[in-house]
This record gives sequence, structure tokens and C-alpha cells, in this order.
Amino acid sequence: MFDAKDGIELLGSARHDFLNDLQLIKGYLFLKKPEKAEEVVKRVTEKLYNQSRLAHLHIPNCAVFLMKYGWSSHAFQLVYDIDGLEKDLSAHDEDLRDVFQVLFTFLEQNASQVADNKVRVVMDTEVDLRIHLFFEGQLKDNAKAEGQLSKLNMNHSFQWVEHYMIVKDSNKSVRWNMCLSIK
Repeated sequence: MFDAKDGIELLGSARHDFLNDLQLIKGYLFLKKPEKAEEVVKRVTEKLYNQSRLAHLHIPNCAVFLMKYGWSSHAFQLVYDIDGLEKDLSAHDEDLRDVFQVLFTFLEQNASQVADNKVRVVMDTEVDLRIHLFFEGQLKDNAKAEGQLSKLNMNHSFQWVEHYMIVKDSNKSVRWNMCLSIK
């Protein structure tokens, strides 16, 4: 359950993240690189827009989990966005948080710690709900990770639609697309 302590921690993380972005903008302006400052402003605006859209899905536990996860250091950088209409997904709040916990733990265990890994989560609300997860980076062992994903014990409310991996080049960089839907 979300309490005041969690709220203070969340606000502190948000403030820290926002101050870092302001420092970047200030630095680029000082270096007379307004185009770089504009890129940061655009990225921050998009991030805040997606946080707002996430909040309007009525999934506070899942939203807090995703926001906090993105503010701390992990084996991958996390971004998320919402495709489709805002809708009330409150009945799936705990299940969604659990699904992301399982998937992110799995990716943490399999992602290379020395690569620049990125995970993009897209919550598609057009029909019911589909979760698209795109991993870009390097895995410790591609075949092992793919085999483990098939055996991963997912939440009873979700089912795999598809998942496939594309090896991009000789340095083992991959793009791994995963999609879950609500049952």
C-alpha cells in the first residue's frame, strides 16, 4: 500500500530527476548550444506528458512502480508511453505492477551490465490492454534468455501474444520485442 513515506520518496526522486534536467539545460545554454537545450526540454516535456497519461489510467501502484523504477540505476534505461485513450484500468493495477516486476527482474538478470540497454514500455489501450515491451541492447546469453522467457511464470491475468528477438550485429546487440495482453 502507498503511504506518506512512499510519497515523500517519490517526490524526492522526481525533484532530483527534474533538477538534473534543469542543470543540463542550463549547461547547454551556458555553452551556447540552444539546440541541445531544446532537445532536453522536448525529452522532459514528453516524459511529463507520459507520466500524466499514466496517472489517468487509474493504476496508482503500477504508476508509482514505473516512475520509481525509471528514477533509479538499473541494467537498462526505462521509458514508457501510453497509446490509445485514457481509461480506467484500476481493476488491473496490482496485476500490472506484478507483471512489470517479473519482467524487469528477468531483464535485470539477463541484460549485460556493460552495455547501454534501453527498455521501452508501451501500454496500448485501444482495444482492451496490450503491453508492448521493447528491449534494445545486449544480453548475457541470447538463447538462454529467450528460453527462460518462454518458461517465465506470468501473472494469471495476462497472456503472451508474441515475443521475438532480432540480433542486430556481431557485437550481440539485440532488439527483443515482447507483447502481452489481458485475458
